[in-house]
Parts: sequence; C-alpha cells; structure tokens
Amino acid sequence: MSAAFHEESLCSAIAALEFHKVLQHVAAFAFSTSGAEAIVSLRPLRHLATIQTLLDETSEMRGLLDAGEAVPLSTLPDLRNALKHLQISGRALAVRELIDLATFLAIARRTRSFIAARRERCPRLHEVVQSLTNLQAEEHAVESALSFVDGSVKDSASPTLSRIRKELGHATAEAREKLQSIAKKLASRDMLQESMVTLREGRLVLMLKDEFRHRVEGLIHDESASGKTVFIEPMESVVLNNRIRQLQSAEREEIERILLMLSDRFRQVLPAVSENHARMIQLDVIHAKAQASRVLHANAPQLQTEARLQLLSARHPLLLLRNEGNTAAGKVIPLELELGEQNGQQVFTLIISGPNAGGKTVALKTVGLLAMMALAGLHIPADPDSEIPLFGNFFVDIGDRQSIEDDLSTFTSHMSRLIEILHHAQTSDLVLIDEIGVGTDPEAGAALAVAILRELNARGCLSLVTTHHGALKSFAQNEPGVRNGSMDFDQNSLKPTYHFRAGLPGASYAFEIAARLGLEEKLIAAAREMVGSDKSKIESLLADLQTQLSEQQLRASATQQEELKLREARQRYEEKWAQLKTHEQKFKKEAVAAAEQLLQNANAVLEKAIREVREQNASREVIRTAKENLQSLREQVQAEHQKIIAPVEEEIESTTQPDLQPGMQVKWLKQNALATVLEAPDASNKVLIGIGNMRARVASEELRATAQPVVRSAVALPRASAAGTHRTSEIDLRGLRVDEALAEVDKFLDDALLASWPEVRIIHGKGTGALRKSVMDYLKTHSAVRSFRTAAMGEGDYGVTIVELH
Repeated sequence: MSAAFHEESLCSAIAALEFHKVLQHVAAFAFSTSGAEAIVSLRPLRHLATIQTLLDETSEMRGLLDAGEAVPLSTLPDLRNALKHLQISGRALAVRELIDLATFLAIARRTRSFIAARRERCPRLHEVVQSLTNLQAEEHAVESALSFVDGSVKDSASPTLSRIRKELGHATAEAREKLQSIAKKLASRDMLQESMVTLREGRLVLMLKDEFRHRVEGLIHDESASGKTVFIEPMESVVLNNRIRQLQSAEREEIERILLMLSDRFRQVLPAVSENHARMIQLDVIHAKAQASRVLHANAPQLQTEARLQLLSARHPLLLLRNEGNTAAGKVIPLELELGEQNGQQVFTLIISGPNAGGKTVALKTVGLLAMMALAGLHIPADPDSEIPLFGNFFVDIGDRQSIEDDLSTFTSHMSRLIEILHHAQTSDLVLIDEIGVGTDPEAGAALAVAILRELNARGCLSLVTTHHGALKSFAQNEPGVRNGSMDFDQNSLKPTYHFRAGLPGASYAFEIAARLGLEEKLIAAAREMVGSDKSKIESLLADLQTQLSEQQLRASATQQEELKLREARQRYEEKWAQLKTHEQKFKKEAVAAAEQLLQNANAVLEKAIREVREQNASREVIRTAKENLQSLREQVQAEHQKIIAPVEEEIESTTQPDLQPGMQVKWLKQNALATVLEAPDASNKVLIGIGNMRARVASEELRATAQPVVRSAVALPRASAAGTHRTSEIDLRGLRVDEALAEVDKFLDDALLASWPEVRIIHGKGTGALRKSVMDYLKTHSAVRSFRTAAMGEGDYGVTIVELH
C-alpha cells in the first residue's frame, strides 16, 4: 500500500463519483463557515485509528441526536479575522468582533458542560471537549461593557465614560435649548425654512432661508440642494457646540481605550481562545456529519485492514437525497455485494453484465462513493455490518470518455485512462471501470479488456467493471479470482429491477428490448441470424437461468409462507394446550379447597360428638372408641384429599438439596422440565444440564432429584447458558454449512419456545457474513421470533445475534 493517495487519480475519482456533492450536502448542516469549509475539503484517509475515531465521534453525536437530546450548538460566529487581529499587539478589536468572541466562548462553555455530563456515553466527544478552556470571566467582561442588542458600548463600561456621557448630555441639552430660543425669535420674523434644530458635521444648526444668510451672525456649514436653505450655527451657540465636540472626542477616546483593554484581555489568553475555536469547529463538523447520517439512515461500517469489501443493504446517497421527499429509503433498491475473500477464496475482480439502464453504473458508483465516504470518516447508507477495506488508491473510469478539447476519440480517451491505471494500481487499490473495452472492434476490445483485468487481478487490486462483452463473461467464469455478477431484469416487463445477482452473468436483452420498442420482427430475426446461433443460444440460456432463478425464489418464498402458517398453527395449538392445563390446575385447586373444607367440617362434627360424650360422663372405653372412629374418618377424608391433589403435588420434591453429579436425572423447577446433569456445580454453584437438544447452566437450588427417566437426544447438543431470573440460552453454528445451521436453528427455536425461554443467543461468527445473513433472513420468517438484533460490543458484537421470543 502506498504512503499517500495518487492525487491526480483521487481528484478524478472524486469528480466521477460526485463525492463533492455528498460533502456539500453534509456541509449544509454546519453552524459555522469554517465548519462548512472543513467538510467540503474532506478527503479519504489512510490511517485506520484516525478513521475509526472519526466514525466513533459521529456515532456518539448521532446517538445524542437520536435520543432527542439538544446539543447546545448553534450558529457559530466566524472568528478568523478577530484571531488574526489579536496577534497584532496594540490593535483593538471592533465591538462586533468582541461580541462574537464572547458569544462563541459561551457556546463552547455550554457544549463542554453538556458533553462532560455524558462522558460515559460519549468518550470520544469528551476527549474533544476536554481541551476547551472556560473563559467565562472574559465573557462577563464583554457582557458588562458592550450591548449585545445594538452593538454599543454601555455607560457602565467605565466610570470615565459614564461621566463624559452625562456631561455630553447636559451640554447637548443646553445647546439645543439655546438654539431653540434663537429659532423662536427668527421664526417670528419668518427667517427660517423650518423651526427645528438639526445636525450638520456633528454640530447643532438652524435651517435659515438663504436671503437672510447675512442677517444672522454665525458659521454656515452647508446648503440645501436647491440653494434656498443654509444650515447656520449662530455665534451664540458656537461655544456650546465646541464643548459638545470636545466631549464627543473624549467619548471616542474612552471607548477606544475600553475596546483595547478588552482586546488585550483576550490577547493574554489567545492560545486558549484559538484552541477553543479549533475544537468547536471540530464539534461543528461532527454534528453536521451526524445530522447527515440521520437523513441518509446511515451507519458506521466495519473497517478492514485486509482487502475485503462487503456491502449490505447499501444505497447510493445522492439517489436517497433525490427521493428524500418520497420515503427515500424505500425508493432506492439496496445493493448486496462482496469482493475480496469469499468462503476461503480470493475474489479480486467482479465483472457486472446485463442490459443497458439496468443499474450497472449506479452499482459501480455506489461501491466507490461509499468506500470514499467511509475512509473520510462519514457514515454510509448501508447495514452496520458492511465492511470497507483501507483502499490504497481510487482509480475510476466512469462517464463520457470523449475529449473534444484534446481531440481524443472515445476509445483513445478510454484506453489512456486504463493505461494510467495500469501505471499506478497496486495491491488493495480500488479500480472501477464502466464498459471496459468499448469504442473499438468488439473482439479486440474484449481481448484487451481480458488482458488488463488479468493483470489487475494478479496485482491484487479490487476491481469492479461493467461490460456487454460475452468473452468477459466466459473469462469471469473460468479465471481464478474473477467472478460474474449481473443486474436483475424482469423478462416479462423488460424493465430493470436494480437487484444485484452475484455469480450469474446477465443477458443483454437487446433483441427483446428492440422488439418491445417496435422494431420489426423480420429485422430482429435477421439480426439474430447474423450474430450466430451460438451467441443467440448463450443469450437465451442466460435469460432462462435468470427466469429459473426468479421462479426458484418465488417457490422458496411460498415455502417459507407455508412454514410460517404451520408454525402459527402449532403456536395456536400450544396456546390452547396451555389454557387447558391452566383450567385443569384451577379445577384441581378448587377440588382441594373443597376437600379441605370437608375435612374441617368432619373434624367439627366429631369433636362435638366427643364433647357430648364427656358431658354425659361416658366411660373411657366409649371415649377411646369415639376417638378411633374420628381418626378413621380423618384418614378417609385425607385419602380422598390426596387423590385429588396428587397430580398437582407429584413434582414437589424434598427441600433437601441433592448431591448433583453428572448423569443424575433432575427436575428443573422453574421450567417444570426433566433434565440430565452434564457437569457438577461450578464455583458459583451453577450446574450444566441437558434438555433435549439444548443445554443450560442454572442455579443448583432450582434442581430436584427425580426418579423419572430422562430421554436424551442423540443429536450433538449446541452450547447454551442461563442464570437467575434472566435466563438466556445460545446455540453455536460455527463450522456448519448454511443448510445444516438453519436446520439446527429451527430445532433450537422450537425447544426454546417449549422451554419458555424469553431470549436466546445464536453464535454464527463473523467469517464471510453469509451464515449470519442466512440466519437473519430465516429469523424474519419464524413466527416464534418477536425481534432480533446484533449483539452489542462485549456481547459478541456482529458475530452473535440476540433473538427475543414470543
């Protein structure tokens, strides 16, 4: 793997895959200009730990947003100019710059507190905010001196400013009063245009009619556009206006001193301010990425150091955004695709064929774009179990290959790009080529394509190409490390379904589509004859294979539906059986209560008889006989009582704890089930028992010895464990083929349902993911399954599936 991305190839790939459009969408969620600029400049990275950290940060922020917690981020002022000015000693910041600084620091302080309170849930985000410095004293200094409403300096900013403004107010009022007195006199002689005091060049003046300019002694500061009005400052008010100007100058000097003082205060903590700015921009970027993740229903993929690519339920992000208003996730057909190691075999090259407009190019772009997003630290719209390798470089040849400016034909341009790829592509690079070998003689183009793909395959590049060449389909079928794939096509409607099929080449459907579009049948027949019977047969065979595969899937779906109905019927039967058992026990309890009441009544009658015998002074022999009759009656009633309650109490064993040894037959009281001890109690007094084809580890006090025989299954038992009131069991499918594993899961779920397990664990391992996918698909159809999920970190993560049963 090279140390850095090949810049020219990367730029070309970004343009071809439209990665910049994805970044622009993410940047729209940023609160700051700096954050938006940082997002649009994102590029794929090469360091695994760095990429994983970026993905984890986004996942943590996404978790907060999904939980409805309002992260205290808001519009962040742009501080870049202010930070530059603070580096210049003696320069005062403008009022707006100081207010922006204080606002920014307040948001940083609240964000730090918010994340710190959730540090256990957000360890990565907590690392980011730990370097934020609390500069609340500087915030308060600005708030005390400046008005955040109108951007003015408050009178309270300093005692000197307060005094100057009071004097200025008095001086202005005195001057205005003097001018109003003069205006009143002049107005009485009709010498003013308007009887009002106004300002010119910062001085209070009167609006005198031009013909009287020489009649009033004073300073003329301005004239109206018509020349009919002059703005005059009478000599009587000059001294007052001068005083006002002096005070205004003093006010400006004091404001400048206050602003410089506040600026110097920030200048003293400039490193902390700069660090706060950098960390808040980083949080802004993380927040924007998390918001985009929510819109795209995206997840963090699994990063791979090996050359293995696996996309599960992958969707093209720009197509999702285009259909956002129309339930995006349901409109875009998901892509399931694997490349790299598959079932112990290395598959480096995938050749995708099929008709035009069937989605081949979209599949290529989806693979490249999602890989680029993941390595740039962005969530991707795919299943979280999707795997993305650390690609060394991105080489993409998609789009119009004709260059008018360089006077290049389609084939020349295409071949130039392929040669460039061959010059630089190495192991673990991603190569995407659309319609390889086009623009020249089909046979020559196919031969060149085979030679190029064979070379890329030998180098260990992960290559995806689209083609219509039949020779490439045959090449993929026979060449080690190369596989066919196709985009599904509905042969009846002649419309694409956009579903990817691995391992099966696609037919072009050229003749069928031409017929549907109205081309005469005789022309189509002539064309078929010209291509030759062999090629026509191959195309027909491919179409038949696709049809048969579709029919097989329909039959499999119908079989699953029937199995579902049978399971539902079985469940209804078991529910009815459980109801009958409940009613039976209820009747028995009522009978027991009646027997006990009968016994009490009999005792009362007999005791009364004895009392009467004593009162009549009967002999001891008579009393003894009466007591014997009483005891006989009691024994008869108790015998009847025992007959009724025996079925209920037959399972109640001695409270004495048995000495549990392997092979002993026991009754598990909590599940009312017979079992066999498989292992003696461990250090925590837990015992491994076997029940049918399940194993469970339970507390020894839940077991009682029993003489009833336990029938053990001859089938190899999967591992299981359970403890306390939260009982779980598990089955280990690792090493089994898919058909064997699904059969074991079926039996395991049936037994778990009968044993009333609330939750079970299915261990399928990570491997290629094929077994996991098959198990999940099967669980979706099983009526006993309430829900299922991938195990959390520490529970086995994506190597284990947790199933909740009805």
